[in-house]
Amino acid sequence: MGNRFFEQFGGVITVTVEGQYPERLINMALSRGIYIWNIKPLSNGMRFEIRSSGYEALRTIAEENGYHLQVVSKHGLPVYKSIMKRRVGFMAGGLFFIIALYLLSSFVWFIEVKGNERIPTERILAAINKYGIQQGVPKWSFSRVEVEEQVLREIGDLSYIKIDIRGVKANIKVVEKIVVPQQEITGPSDMVAARSGVVEEILVIDGQAKVESGQAVAKGDVLISGTVTPVLNPYAPPPIEPLTPYQVQARGVVKARVWYQGYGECPLRSQNMVLSGREAHQVGLLTPWKEFTLWGQKRPQYEHEQIKATSYILGTPFGPLGFNYHLFSEEQPEEVIHSELEATQIARQKALQSLEDQIGESAVVTDSKFEVLSSPSDTIMRIKVSVEIIEDIAVVQPIAGS
Repeated sequence: MGNRFFEQFGGVITVTVEGQYPERLINMALSRGIYIWNIKPLSNGMRFEIRSSGYEALRTIAEENGYHLQVVSKHGLPVYKSIMKRRVGFMAGGLFFIIALYLLSSFVWFIEVKGNERIPTERILAAINKYGIQQGVPKWSFSRVEVEEQVLREIGDLSYIKIDIRGVKANIKVVEKIVVPQQEITGPSDMVAARSGVVEEILVIDGQAKVESGQAVAKGDVLISGTVTPVLNPYAPPPIEPLTPYQVQARGVVKARVWYQGYGECPLRSQNMVLSGREAHQVGLLTPWKEFTLWGQKRPQYEHEQIKATSYILGTPFGPLGFNYHLFSEEQPEEVIHSELEATQIARQKALQSLEDQIGESAVVTDSKFEVLSSPSDTIMRIKVSVEIIEDIAVVQPIAGS
């Protein structure tokens, strides 16, 4: 194994010799200290391997004795060294590209904020910029944990923040504190039904109940009245002055059984676009003057395709500078056939998903029923789902004229 290493280090040449009695040439070479191995006979000569250092001496012997010597292949370190000398510009450019790419990927160039609804994105960006995260900043110049703690202290309306650095992009995910809306109605008010249902439970904090458990109510019915009519105590002496009704701001909880409906459908036969497996990659260098293709094929002429683009762009005084990566994936139409059972399950799932926006997270589902609306000859499976839940249906409504 050691000899093999030194042979590769010094370089190996495979040659063929043509002429009468090629064994004589080999014997003369061996007698002069030229090492020869892997000798194989040919129809008109022989083929063997020698070290690069002995090739010139062997060629001289062959010319003096009338043999024709031909080089078949060269391998080893000297060969690679000569190739590198000829392509020094190309290798320097590749090395520069790798170093530039590494340096560019060591900075944060893009910042994205997700999860905020009430708090402006500009306010969150200003806070994280204040504590060290901004476009063009090195990744090693800040601590994510410290920035998260500082931002939570500064923006009191945030209950959670997570900073995730992926490549050259900082993903900021926040969760806002749940703010209970203040009651805008300050005068006398009733609590009315927001939906029709059957009352399950009623808790009166202020006001006078107008319904009881088990009673069916319609949307808009008064559940807790803000107009309180005093009731005489039969065991107390009669009042000196007659009791008169008074008005308050009704407060309480009225839980009722209510019903929601959802709808979903699924065709038994449909056509979807799927990836064929054919792809084309492209890497381009974007300069302020022009974009150059560094690697990859030209854009393919796919009839249907998906394009995934990734950019690493740096703003300079002269214009944008960076790299663009494109992945082109071919799509082909594929016919999908569902059995009646599969279509039913898909339509049922879609029907349940349509209920998510209607039903609150705190609602308790007590019963559900699925109904197939399609006839046996239909090409589309249609499903209706009805669910029964218990939820608070009481909402505040000002008393008219107060």
